[in-house]
Parts: sequence; structure tokens; C-alpha cells
Amino acid sequence: MAEERQRRRRGRRRGGGGGHPSDRPTEQRPEEGQTEERPEEAEPQSVEESSPPSRRRFFFGRRRGHEGEAGEKAERGHGEREERQAAGTPAHISPLSFWRRGRSRTYREQPVPKQTMGRTLRRLRGMYLPPWVPVMFIVVVVFGILGVLFVVRGVTGAPRNGDHWHATYQTFICGQRQPHFPIWEASQGIHTHADGIIHMHPFTPSGEGAGARLVKWFEYGGGKLTQSELRKPGSREEFKNGDLCDDGREGFVQVFVTTPDIGVEEKLEDWSRYIPQDGDRVRIVFGPEAEAGLVEQEDRTVIPESEAARTVEIEVTGAEGDAAFVPDSIELGPGETVKLLVRNTGSISHSVRVEGADGLYETSDDFVSEPEIIQPGEEGYLIVRLDEVGEVEFKDPTAPGAIGTLVVTDEPTGEVTDAPEEVDVTFDVSMGDNFFEPSELEVEAGQTFRINLTNAGEFIHNLRIAGADGEFETGDDLVSTPKFQTGGESGELVGQIDKPGVYSFRSDSQSTEMTGTITVK
Repeated sequence: MAEERQRRRRGRRRGGGGGHPSDRPTEQRPEEGQTEERPEEAEPQSVEESSPPSRRRFFFGRRRGHEGEAGEKAERGHGEREERQAAGTPAHISPLSFWRRGRSRTYREQPVPKQTMGRTLRRLRGMYLPPWVPVMFIVVVVFGILGVLFVVRGVTGAPRNGDHWHATYQTFICGQRQPHFPIWEASQGIHTHADGIIHMHPFTPSGEGAGARLVKWFEYGGGKLTQSELRKPGSREEFKNGDLCDDGREGFVQVFVTTPDIGVEEKLEDWSRYIPQDGDRVRIVFGPEAEAGLVEQEDRTVIPESEAARTVEIEVTGAEGDAAFVPDSIELGPGETVKLLVRNTGSISHSVRVEGADGLYETSDDFVSEPEIIQPGEEGYLIVRLDEVGEVEFKDPTAPGAIGTLVVTDEPTGEVTDAPEEVDVTFDVSMGDNFFEPSELEVEAGQTFRINLTNAGEFIHNLRIAGADGEFETGDDLVSTPKFQTGGESGELVGQIDKPGVYSFRSDSQSTEMTGTITVK
């Protein structure tokens, strides 16, 4: 018995425990009437004598200070197991013990370990994910970000990158109209050309939507516009609610807007979020409280449409950089009242302003289109009357390169007569909106010819033949009369070419699409 206990002690020293109780041989109990003989216990051997040298072990945490306590705990556990075995209480049985003894094992439900934070973290660290899981996670994140950007972009609203809007403005301080703000070019694309027009064609996302607000437009030019304060771009003078005008009355910042669809001026109560729309007319006022309504425009002359004796059609084409009027020269008689019907066939909104007899823009004798901003595909008009013989300029304020001339003359305008001059060859040519029919003509060198033109389209057209230099808009061009024919109208071109060759012709209103050739043999 003493040897068995020594063997168990050696097992505890080597493996950290005394071995499993089921590995020990079963002790024989004495029969009735017999006493159990207990051999004398041998002297306990020291660790150095009883156990062979073991390998050095490494442990995390504190060990040495608790060796005695661990030994006592092991002794108590061993005693408790012996008591349970003596009382018939089954101990925790190792599966191998049944195999050693040759006994069958009975099922015993094992306790479920408690779920702790450490155990959970170990499970997460040991979790295996298929390779496609992180890929799908990245895809979901990317599409989520794109969706958020799309929603944010939609919330910002127009104008967006690629739009090109115009809105006119006027500023009044205590009843006095102020000059146009000086020119500035903002990186966002929200700017002005000192022309009385708010130009809105965003170049960057910061200029889109809320970046094109009226208050932001002031900021881009160095000014300030709030609900209670006004500072004009290019000026240091500030006007605040409650400041007095020269007449002693209190002034207040106010903003009025006329939209194309309504056509009636409205007063804004809160303009901090207002974005000028294409064609809006904005009036910024500092002065006594005023009501919205029809305001007389002091920078133009308005003639009733009913007084017009005839109508002349004009097209304004292109964008800001290549805008042009077709025709760019119109003949009037002295004192003749003419309606200029303006059709915008360009890609952006345009306007028309005639400088008037004084030769200056932005003065009371100007003639201005109605509506002032004509959107793409729309029409506008202006009624003009000039009494003095001479030339008067007109332009598109939204596109400085678009310039034309009104010619006031007493001479006849070169209309087709009932008795045409004699020619050697006559051609009949029909003009559609983007073609000539026929588009190829032949004539002998030195022969005189007449081309009878009929405009079968809806837009205005003409026929211009490039001269011997092969260039259009030069002095040797041959041009039909009258210079332009509107839909359903007729005209003619009479000319003579002496040098053989192939000469190009075109319509000035469709210079790239509507072309043809005349071959001189």
C-alpha cells in the first residue's frame, strides 16, 4: 500500500496530478469478522530521491509563490476522491480506464462549459472565412459609398456640371439703380461678366446645386448678402437693416424675383437657399419696405407689339464661345417699327439687346428682348424703331462674341423685281432645314446664271457661294437676295464665274450641314 501511494505521488510530480482514480487497483474490503490489516507506512521520500529528474517547464504567470498551496489542493482533491470511491460514488471516469479494465462504459452527460468573453474571442480568432467573403464585403462597401454619393448629388439639385444658365439682376440702393458688379471668374463657374447677368455653369461639384445660391454668388465676387446685410461685390460699403437713407427713412435688405413661368415679380422672405434659375430676373434692394409687383425697367424702351409694321426673323445659335446671329445685319427704314422675332437654336440660353440711337448699352433708349433670357428651343421678340439713318449695334449679353447690326437707310433693300434680268442658265433650288435639293450644279465658265431659291423648311436660310479664293465671308462671295429667306419665302442669286473649277456654297444658318457645289467648266 505504501508503494502504491509513492507511485501516485511520483505521478503527481511528473504530470501535475496524481493520475486518475480509475487507474488504481480496487482495494479489497475485509470480510465480516476480520479486521483490516494496514501495513506500516514507509517514511516519505524526498523529491530528489523518489522522482527522476524532469524537464524544465515554462509557465505564464506566477508559480513559485503558490507551489505549496497547489500541493495542499492536490492532496485535498485526492482525499475527496478516495472518500467518494469508498462511499460508492462514481468518479470522473476516463475512457481509457474502461479499456484497461475490460469493462463497458456507461454514458454520462458532460457539463456544458460556460461562455465567457475570452472563449468567444478565441472562437472568432479561429473562425475560417472562405476567400469570397472579404471580396463581397469590399464590393458592398464600394457600392454603398457610390449610392451615398448618388443620393447626395441628387439632393444638391441643379444646376449641375454641364448646365449653362443665365439670370439677369439689378441692384437698387435707396431708390438709386447701381452699376453692374465688376467682372469676376470663380473657380466654381458661378460668375458675371459685368453685364448684368448671373452666369451659372458649374465647373466643379462645389458649384452645383447649393453652390450656385445667390448668397454664394455674392461671396464668390467678394460681396455679402444675408437676411439683414448687403455688401456689393467690388465695394467696401455695407448696408444693414435699420440704416437710414438720405431721406431719413429706414432701409432693409430685400430680394425680388420674376420667374419665366409666372412672369410676375415675387418677394422672397428667405433667400438664403434661393438658387437663381435659368431665365429668372432678380432685383436686390436696400431701402424702405416695398411690395412686389411690376417694376418699370429704366434701362430700356418698350414699344407695344401692335405697332409693328413687319416682322423679321433672327436666329441665335451656338453656345457662349461660338454664339452668332443669323442674319447679323438687318435693314430698316427711318422711323419704321419692326418686330424682331428671335428663335434660340443654340445649346444655351441667349438674349438680345439693341444699344439704341445713343450708341450706348444699359441706357433708356435700348431695346431688349422679351423674355430677356430666351431658353434653348424657345422664342422671344423685341420691337425696335430708329429714326436716324445709320448703323446701330445689337448683341447677346450672355455671349459677348454674338454681335449684329441694324442698318437704317433710305435706299431700297434689293428686293426681287417682277422683271428679272436676262441670264444664260437658270436653276431651281429647294432649301430644307439641313439640305439643298439639288446640291450639285454645273455651268459653263463666263455664263450668267440665276438660282431661284425656295425655303421649304421652318428656319431661315440663304445661299452663299465662296469666290475664287475658296473662302467664305470674303469680298468675292456671291450671296442670295434678300440675304435670308424665312420658311415659305423665295429669293434668288444671280452671278457669273469666269474661272473654271469647283466652288462650294452653303447656307449661313447651317454652315456645316447645309452645303453644295457648283462646277464651272
